[in-house]
Amino acid sequence: MNKVERMQAVFAGQEPDRVPAGFWFHYPQGLSLEERAQAHVDLCRSVGTDIIKIMDDNFGRFFTQGIRIEKASDWRHIRLPGKDCAHYRHMTGLIQRILDKSGGEAMVFPTMWSPFKIASFTYTDGGGTDQQFMAHCKEDPASVLEGVRALTETLQEWARDYLELGSSGLYYSGQFSEPQRFSEEEWARLVKPSDLAVLEVTKEIPGKYNIVHICGEMEFGFQSSPRRYAGYPGDLFNWDVHRAGLSLEEGRKFFQKPILGGLDNHGVLVEGSLEAIRQETLKIIKAMGKRGFMLGADCTVPGEIDWARLRAAVEAAAEV
Repeated sequence: MNKVERMQAVFAGQEPDRVPAGFWFHYPQGLSLEERAQAHVDLCRSVGTDIIKIMDDNFGRFFTQGIRIEKASDWRHIRLPGKDCAHYRHMTGLIQRILDKSGGEAMVFPTMWSPFKIASFTYTDGGGTDQQFMAHCKEDPASVLEGVRALTETLQEWARDYLELGSSGLYYSGQFSEPQRFSEEEWARLVKPSDLAVLEVTKEIPGKYNIVHICGEMEFGFQSSPRRYAGYPGDLFNWDVHRAGLSLEEGRKFFQKPILGGLDNHGVLVEGSLEAIRQETLKIIKAMGKRGFMLGADCTVPGEIDWARLRAAVEAAAEV
């Protein structure tokens, strides 16, 4: 099997010739668009990963430029640039360059931040804080939701364009499910609808896939609530199995979908020997089997990581 066929088997819940693997990290801000595209392709070819996950290293900065939220009601009056935005031009340019450079050798998945995370970026990039955002969500959720709806509509448009350019799907970063933030009821009312609205765009186009990453932030101990994502239109689910209280095996039973992950990006992958990484990889695959499973990390790995560590995991996966 080639890389595309291997991933198609995983998405179909079938057994590939070997377990595919994928790892990614944030790139330095100083790279040109051309350098950034080449770096993504170099990682795939040098390490042997089976997909190219395109990083969005702007973190919403261009998207939210000029938006200032002083009080929650300000969300009712925001104006967004839509496609007339440096962020949009950067991402579509990056996607196109990576597609051209990779030549179809691997599936390509651009990152899509959740609308709620983009809303949070609006505060942190405008001189405010995430805590301020959370306070506004509690004080005036109706106003916040007005702004989130506007963000969602824009991100839906962008998602369609990413897919129409030739991306294989979206790598969706699901956010704000840390149990310290919202109750399950609050989360289902405030966060979930915008998640579903963006993810459903992929389902409008045959042959496209959603990789749903359930992310927990550092200030909350990297915890998240994976069970809140039951029924999401994801084709491959990833979460921090070492801190979220849901193992790979439990997650497979819970989601009834293919699973991505297994390696601790705060543990063996960055601290262990190459042999320890190999042994942990073999242990994970022995427990999970080849069917409907992709090896990866709990979350993004450090940008300075020695690629030999990632290669050790990829090569171990090929042994089974």
